[in-house]
This record gives sequence, structure tokens and C-alpha cells, in this order.
Amino acid sequence: MKSQEEMMRAVQAAAMALDQGNLASAKEQAEAVLAVAPGEPNSSQILALALMREGNAQAALSHLRNAAKGAPNHPPVLNILGVALGLVGDRAGARKQFKNVKRLDPGFLDARFNLAQLELDDTRFGKAKAEFDAILAAQPMNADALAGKAKSLLLMQDLAGAASEAEQALIFDAGNGAALLTLAEARLRQGAFEDAREVALRTVRSPSASPAMRAHALGFAADADDRLGNYNEAFANYAEANRITLAASPGLAQEPPNAFHPKTVRRLIDFANKDGGETPMPTDERLPVFLIGFPRSGTTLLEQVLISHPSIESFGEQPALSNACEGLVLDSDGIGKLARLNADEAKQFRKRYWEEVAKHGALPEGATYLDKMPANMALLPAIAKVFPGAKVLIAIRDPRDAVLSSFQQRFEMNQAMAQMLSLESAAEYYDLLMSLTRSSGAAFDIPTHEVRYEQLVSDLEAEVRSVLSFIGVEWDAQLMDYRDDMKARTVKTPSVAQVTEPVYTRALNKWQNYASHMMPVHQILAPWVKHWGYSD
Repeated sequence: MKSQEEMMRAVQAAAMALDQGNLASAKEQAEAVLAVAPGEPNSSQILALALMREGNAQAALSHLRNAAKGAPNHPPVLNILGVALGLVGDRAGARKQFKNVKRLDPGFLDARFNLAQLELDDTRFGKAKAEFDAILAAQPMNADALAGKAKSLLLMQDLAGAASEAEQALIFDAGNGAALLTLAEARLRQGAFEDAREVALRTVRSPSASPAMRAHALGFAADADDRLGNYNEAFANYAEANRITLAASPGLAQEPPNAFHPKTVRRLIDFANKDGGETPMPTDERLPVFLIGFPRSGTTLLEQVLISHPSIESFGEQPALSNACEGLVLDSDGIGKLARLNADEAKQFRKRYWEEVAKHGALPEGATYLDKMPANMALLPAIAKVFPGAKVLIAIRDPRDAVLSSFQQRFEMNQAMAQMLSLESAAEYYDLLMSLTRSSGAAFDIPTHEVRYEQLVSDLEAEVRSVLSFIGVEWDAQLMDYRDDMKARTVKTPSVAQVTEPVYTRALNKWQNYASHMMPVHQILAPWVKHWGYSD
């Protein structure tokens, strides 16, 4: 490749191969150009795109940075660099590149769409909507932008607006999976169950729907069937949704066990039963209040009520505790250190914890910090040893309802939530977590207060008053206006749709509608039904 003309032909061949999906040829042609012209921006961009399509965003980054050096004000290069940064987890870097493109060329809509999606994922719903609106001002028939705006409105609790924008998107693209999924959820939350079911099943059949979209759509169809009393159909769709989710998450089985993995929980049960050591003396430092429990046991409802209090703060479900203390539970060396933990060492772990909390916001002086992370039930021994004297709220619900509701939910996948994909594994995980809770209560001096889901939804004020008395915070009438307060803040948990409704009791004893399907887990859960005092 000696001449400029030959090099341009090679770049064109690489681009054509990329368009045709021939990634090997695209990489070969691009690498040939880069061998004689290192950093050539077009070839760097093509090679990076081929690597990204192969799933190797990290390798693509160096080529994109070379391309950006050669063309520092070239919107397409900066946009793709932003995409790659987002794929490797550098969300701040991605946002910076998309904003650079917006500054250089406000009409480069691909970058504005990517920025809108990033804002949506980061729960900046108003900013996401503003970007989608800017795209729609230039392209009113852009179905993807209409679907994105619909999702923004849904997450801002504007159900009618979300449904309207989703329907508009479907006029221009009848199979748009994102619009169908948003419309199905909006209709479900509006109580139009037949319509929700029909739209959800259209989503499942949409060619543009990803496996994750199909799983969510089947879940919405199942939710609609559940509300319509079609329990066998609902169970079948929940099971299929979970099967798709599991198939789409093959890497989970290969990941080393983390703090919430069943293997780790078993290790901590043994630790609490055998050699937990003494509970340190309570510290006079500021301590969080931990809110833990099995999923779907009322933690989101309780959190949203409590943080309506002017002196209680929470930053949502954040992994501050596991990030700070995971090293104490993952292996025998860590467990040994946990058993021998002295006051100075515990203080250092608390320092790490508060540094993790500070990443999510600043705590007002004198505020009570509520660490709401249900999965931290798996870390009770670490709470006892690192935060002696810290108060722990434990959310309890009828084991059968808690396990069934978790099986029915669409969680973001991780090692704990993967246990909810079958009734059997969910029941086994429930048994492990409750065994750890019982063993930890016997081994350590932990100030705990049980919050019963059934009492919470039956007499919210009485239950909240009891909680406030336990954590030492005065009653405030503003707490009962929590639904109004929620409109001004972001809630990013699967329970948000339920929590934004008035408190209801229809989920009590829900397991009875699925009694035949629950039979395989009866023996696992029966001892806990008795332990917590629920009737057979």
C-alpha cells in the first residue's frame, strides 16, 4: 500500500465489509491501513466498530482514542467513543463525549439519542425527556425517540402521557419493542388489564424485541393474567419469562461467588454458629440504620415513607456495605479476620463504608441515614461486628408470599436475584437467609426490629410510629404524604409501580391463588411459616 489512493481504497473496502457484517475482513483492511498510517482516523474508527460488534469494547477504546486525536472535532468519532466508554462502565466519560458532540453539532442526533438513553439509565428522567424532545423537534416521526420519551414519562409517573407517546411511536413503527413494552406497563398500571395483556404479547412477537424485552413483556402479560384471575396462565408466563432471563445471563454461573451468593451465606451461617467471636462494644460514632429483608417484603414502601421525614435520608439501594466489607466474608481468611476484628479495624471499615455512601450524596448534619438494601440480610454478621450497636430493621412477610412475589418479579440480574428465577431456588435462598438471621441473632448482640408486611399495609401509621420509636426519631405528620413526596424524587426498584399506588392489601395471602404451583417448596418454607407465626 504505497499511494494515498490505495490507502483510500482500502479504507472504503473496510467500510464496505463492516456494512456487510464481515467483521474479519473489516478488521484486516483497517489494520493494513494502520500499519502504514498509524492513527489514521477512518481506519481506527472502522476497526473499533468491528471490535465493539464482537463485544470487545475495551480493545476498541484505544483505536477510538487514536481516531479522536486525529479528528478531535469529528462528531461521529466522538459519539462512538462515548458509546464505547459507556460499554466499559465509564458513564461520566461517555456523558462528556456525547455533550462534546452536542456542543460541536447540536443537529447530530445519534449522540443526543445516546445521551438521552444514558440520562434515562442514570434516573435523570427530566433531562432524558428534554433530549428526546430535541430529537423530535427535528424528526417528529422518529419512533425510537418517541418510545424513549414515553419511557421517560412512565418513570416520571405520567402514565397517560407515556401511553400517548408510545402509541404515537407505534404509528410510525408498529413493531417497536420499546414502545410496546412501555405501553404494556402503562396500561397495566392504569388498570386496563386486557389491553395490557394484548400489548405485552405483541411485544413478545416483535422482531425488534430483545430477550430482556420479551422477558419483561411476558412478565407484564402474567401480571395482567394475575389481576384477571387467570392464575395458571400467569404462572406459565412468569416461568417462561424467568427461563428467558436465565438463558440471557450465562455469565452469572461463571462468576466467582460474591457477598450475596448462597455459598457465602452458608459460610456465614457456619461462622455465626461456631466461632463468631464476641460482639464489640457499641460505638458512639454516627451509625446508619440498616433496612434489610427478603425481596418483596415491603422494604421499598417503608423506605419511601421514612425518607419523607425531614431528618431521615437515604440514597436508595446502594452497595456501600458490600463494597466496604466484602473482603470480610468471601473466604476463610476474610471470615477469620471478621472473627478477630478489633475496635480500630472496625473503625477503618466504617470509614470505608461512609466513603462509599458519600459517593451518592452528602448527608445533612444530624440526619439519620437509612441504608435500605434488602440483600444486606446476607451480611448481618459483618453489620454486627463492624457497626456494633447499629439498629437493624428486618422486613418480614409470609414466606410463601415473599417467595412467590420474588419469582414473579423482573429484577436486575445479579447473584442474589438469579435465585428468584425458580420457586425452588428462591425458597432455598429464603431458607438460607432466614437461617443466617436466626443464627446471627443468637450469636451477636444486634438491636433489631421486625416490620411485618401485613401490618404495614393494614395499618401504615401504627407500624411507622413503632419503627420511629425504635430508631429514636420523632413522629412527623408529613410521613403520611409520602406519595406526594415521591413525585419529586427518583425510585429505581421493581416495586416502584406498587409503591406509587395507595397502600393496598390485595397481595396478602396471594400464594393461595398458586397453591398447586407452590407445593414443591412447601417443605422448605413450612418451618419458617411456623417460625414467623403465620397460619397454615
